[in-house]
Amino acid sequence: MSHSDNQHLLDTVKMCVHFVMFLAIGVFTYVIAVTVHGSPHLRRNVHYHLLLQHCICLTGFNAAGGVLHVLRSLRLPVTRLACWILFDLQVVMARGLNFTLTLMCMCTCLSVCCPLRYNSLSRTFYRWMISVTWILALINPVVFTVLACAQQTWGYVMAPDTECSTALEGKACIVSSLLLLLLMVLLISSSYICICLEGHHAGHFSRSNSKGRRTILIHILQISLHTFPTFIIVSRMHQMLVIALITFLIFSISQFLSPVIYGLRCKELHKEIPRFFPRFFNKPVSLKQQRGSWTISTVSGVVSSSETDHSTSMVTVHVSETQNEDQNKHHVSEDHMESTI
Repeated sequence: MSHSDNQHLLDTVKMCVHFVMFLAIGVFTYVIAVTVHGSPHLRRNVHYHLLLQHCICLTGFNAAGGVLHVLRSLRLPVTRLACWILFDLQVVMARGLNFTLTLMCMCTCLSVCCPLRYNSLSRTFYRWMISVTWILALINPVVFTVLACAQQTWGYVMAPDTECSTALEGKACIVSSLLLLLLMVLLISSSYICICLEGHHAGHFSRSNSKGRRTILIHILQISLHTFPTFIIVSRMHQMLVIALITFLIFSISQFLSPVIYGLRCKELHKEIPRFFPRFFNKPVSLKQQRGSWTISTVSGVVSSSETDHSTSMVTVHVSETQNEDQNKHHVSEDHMESTI
C-alpha cells in the first residue's frame, strides 16, 4: 500500500473510533453531570467538578476528532482556516483533559496529605487553577495559528484544503507541547509518590488493605497508557501503519477508562447514581404481610399499605432521600484513601 492509502485507512479508523468514543463517553458524562449537580455534597467537592470538566473535554476531543477525520477521509474541500480552527479545538480539548487529570491527582494528594485543610484550600484556589489551566490550554494553539495566518497570504489561508492540514506542525510548537506534557507528568508522578508515602506512613497500605494498593496500581496503569501514547502522538514520530493504529487504540482505550476509573469507581458517586437512574439499578423487591397490612421494601424506601374495617386502604410511602448522604459522611480511615483517589 502507498503512503496515501495508509493515511486514508488511518483517517477512516480514527474517524470511526472517535465517533464511538464520543457516544460512549457522552453517556458517562451525562450520568456524572446529573449525579453531581443533583447531590449537594458532591456539588461542594472540587474533585467532582474537575471530573465533570475532564469528561466534557474527553467528549469534545472525540467530537472534534471525528469531524476532522471525516473531512480528511472523504477529502472534502474545506477552507484551510476552518481545518486549522477545528484542529486547534481538538488540541485545546486534549490539553484540557490532561490538565484536569493533573489537577484531580493533585487534589487527591492534598486530600490525603492535608485532609483537615483540603476543603478550604481547594475552594480558595479552585477558580484560580481553572483560569490558569484554560489559559495554558489556549495559548499555544492560538498563538501559532495567528502566526501562521500572519505569515501567509489571505488567499492561501482561505483556499480549499482536501488534506485538512494544521498550523501546529512547527518545531517550536511541538517542543513547547512536549515540555508542557512533561510538566504535567512530573506533577502527576509527584502527587502519587506523596500519596504512597503518606499512605505507607499512616498504615493505609497494610496487608489487610488490598483495595488501597489495587486502586493506586490501577490509576498508575491508566495514566501510563494515557501519557506514553500522547508523547508519541505529539512528537509526530514517523510510524508504520500497524504501530500507528496500536498507539491510537491504546490512547483511545485509556480515554474510555478514565471516566470509569476516576468517576464510577468512587464510592460516593457510585452510591448516588441509583438515586437518579433507578430504572437501570432495579433490585429484588420483598413483599411481606403482617395482620392485614402489606409492606413492600425496596432500595429507595418502604411502601406500606394497611386495610381498614371499611375495606378502604391507606398507602404510606416513606422514602429516605438523605440516607446515602448520611452514610457518605462516615468513612473509616482506610476507605478514605480509596474513595478520594
